[in-house]
Amino acid sequence: MKIPETVIFTKNCLMEYKVSDVKPAVQIHTCRNCKHQFAGKICNQCGEKVFEEKQLTAKHFFHQVIDFFYHWESKVLKTIKLNTFKPGFITKQNLNGIRVPYAKPVQLYLVMSIIFFLGVTKIGSKDYIPTMFDYQYYSLSDYGFLKWAKPADEAIESRIFKMINDKQSEIADGLSKTSTPNSKLDTAGGLWLKSRLVTDSLYITKAQMPVYINNTAGKILNLKFSSSIATYGKSLIFLILPFMAAFIFLLFFKKIKYYGSALTLSVHFMVYNMLVYLVTSAIFYLPIKWFHSNAGSYFMAPFEWIFYNKITEPVSSFVFGQSFEFMHLVFWMPWFFIAFKRLFNTVWWKNLLISWLCSRVFFYLIFGVLKKALITFTIWSMH
Repeated sequence: MKIPETVIFTKNCLMEYKVSDVKPAVQIHTCRNCKHQFAGKICNQCGEKVFEEKQLTAKHFFHQVIDFFYHWESKVLKTIKLNTFKPGFITKQNLNGIRVPYAKPVQLYLVMSIIFFLGVTKIGSKDYIPTMFDYQYYSLSDYGFLKWAKPADEAIESRIFKMINDKQSEIADGLSKTSTPNSKLDTAGGLWLKSRLVTDSLYITKAQMPVYINNTAGKILNLKFSSSIATYGKSLIFLILPFMAAFIFLLFFKKIKYYGSALTLSVHFMVYNMLVYLVTSAIFYLPIKWFHSNAGSYFMAPFEWIFYNKITEPVSSFVFGQSFEFMHLVFWMPWFFIAFKRLFNTVWWKNLLISWLCSRVFFYLIFGVLKKALITFTIWSMH
């Protein structure tokens, strides 16, 4: 008698099964890269995927391109959204080893930086791209309890001012040698600057020559500085991240085992900060740009009325700084408070104090330290 294929005899019993329940044999592959043998589609030794000839077709190529951009975009947008509305969640997921569903910190930061600087350039906001004389603002001695740091601040500012003067003098010397040779001067030592239109011609007397050359050198310096600082500001802003991470690491050294954990949190904070600043800049500047209206200023008006009226201004300035700094703290402190609570479960009053401290320190690092460093480096690197 023929036994059905759905029945099998064992020693003591009769057991029924379905052919569909039988698992196919595991296929073993040999990695073309490291020669390691493995099961599945990815080598567990080096990460190389199993190669099939159909991957060489044009159809597969374009499918990979579309798939990459679709999943990459969805990952980045998902991560930005969670990082904004659930502070500390993405950081906690990263620290717990759950990383595949989200954009990597470095990838996220680079993408947000590109979006940020393209956005603020289009909007016209320049708070994160310093002008040449921004080194005079946001010094350490501006904080009441750090007045003792004024000599150091003045020394730094004097050094930057000297660098600017030296660079302008250098440009002026070059102009004197190239644009005013004796053959071009008239008998009185003056110079005619002629254009194609006689009406545009300009005569500069001998006495006016040094002033004209110096003014021209100043304009050239400003043009060179503006073009260079825009590039350096976009590429060197990431240098502030290690300092932020170091500060967080010191504050929570009992709860953070590795410095990299604090660095991840710093990256997520900066991504949030760039997004918030981009949105608030659009609210402030676009009405002016498009409609010549100051309607955007009403966005912060309620805070100004409450915290910076004649009665509350002295206290608010001491606790939160001036209104520009306060505008940042309004958005930063709640994010830090929720993130620290989610990550470290600190007591609410201690969490509030640490959130305030981080916000004020980070504001100084970005608008004090980073701006001065960018201005110094830009002036130094100009040719």
